[in-house]
Amino acid sequence: MSWRHNKTRALALTLGTVMAIGSLSWAEGPASSSGEGFTSNASPTEAADKIRRYAQELRHKQLTKATPTPALPGTPGPMTKRDGIFYFVSWSIPDKLLKGYMRDAYRLGATVVFRGMVDDNMRKTIDRTKALALELQKEAPHTTIDPVIFRQLGVTTVPTLAVVKDQAAVLVTGAASLELLLNLLSRADGRLLPLQTWYEGQRRSWQMGGPVQEPRPVIPKLTGIRSVATDLSRYPIQENDMEQVIKEKIRQVDWPKVRQELNQRVVERLHAGPNLPLTPAVEARVFTVDITQRYDHDVLNQDGTAAVIKAGTEINPLAHVTLRHRYVIIDGGDPQQVAFAQRMMKQYGPLAVKVWLSAGDVAAVAKQLQRRVYWVQPEMVTKFHLAHVPSVISQNGPVLKIEEVAL
Repeated sequence: MSWRHNKTRALALTLGTVMAIGSLSWAEGPASSSGEGFTSNASPTEAADKIRRYAQELRHKQLTKATPTPALPGTPGPMTKRDGIFYFVSWSIPDKLLKGYMRDAYRLGATVVFRGMVDDNMRKTIDRTKALALELQKEAPHTTIDPVIFRQLGVTTVPTLAVVKDQAAVLVTGAASLELLLNLLSRADGRLLPLQTWYEGQRRSWQMGGPVQEPRPVIPKLTGIRSVATDLSRYPIQENDMEQVIKEKIRQVDWPKVRQELNQRVVERLHAGPNLPLTPAVEARVFTVDITQRYDHDVLNQDGTAAVIKAGTEINPLAHVTLRHRYVIIDGGDPQQVAFAQRMMKQYGPLAVKVWLSAGDVAAVAKQLQRRVYWVQPEMVTKFHLAHVPSVISQNGPVLKIEEVAL
């Protein structure tokens, strides 16, 4: 790759960064263009409604494609891809015991699974989980909420230890040590004996001050979903199925009201514009801005094998490119500034002037000017040292000229 090619690519990158104009725009009138499925003369409310419908259709397609039909509560169903060792627990288990179970799960490398939230409240659940993690410190296991696997394995009481492999599983329930539960599992399926032996060695090593370095045995191939019968005591599952809780909350939502509020927020947002703190100019002022960019580190190519731009390189896009437009920045809520933009378009030609709004109703201004208008982005205010409106940005050789106009 030649240095000329590298320099051209760097120039394009710099120009794209510096001169990106108006990531959100609204236009009405003959000069407006329309995107797929959206008409250029749509009102803000109509546009919001179309966006909402599109989002709903997309979400429906994703859910239809990705979400399996749930089994009845307590009924084992087809297993999705969930290989590993899972320790099912509930917030009904006393804290002292729960912490012990979680510590043992960490040493076994098992995932601790809850069916739902504390009192159906996410904030309470996060706080309770954080408190346990702080007490367990480095021995805090991976913890998740997964009501689906509870249903798939038919787990109705806890604690339950399950070994899962390729849509098959063997599980045992009982308020006992993991050592005993693994012993019961290995008796029921001798292929799990290496796992039990490994865990016993792991437990002894923890008693001597640290874990063994030997990796955990690979989970063997299992057949079907088998539950080992025991007479051990167990705890009820206190929390509700989180998936059902969420579905019920969704069912109770007043969707017409939500849609109305969303539409109203969109209208208000479009009416207010970006609402950036650029105050009216009280006196005329002209200054220049050098947009030369210096690269302090090498910029590598896509595969990282060569430097596209060397450290220390300085690139000024305006040394190679001539701007074809004047950029007029106004407060769209000020009629005088909108009239100023109209005069600039008449003076230089409507195609030679781009209008940006620091505030104001985008749709109303676009309709009045019969031209697409853009929102000023906060990074543009910083990059171009903008402070007052109206301002006119144009090129003056290798620098940008910023003219603040007092009306």
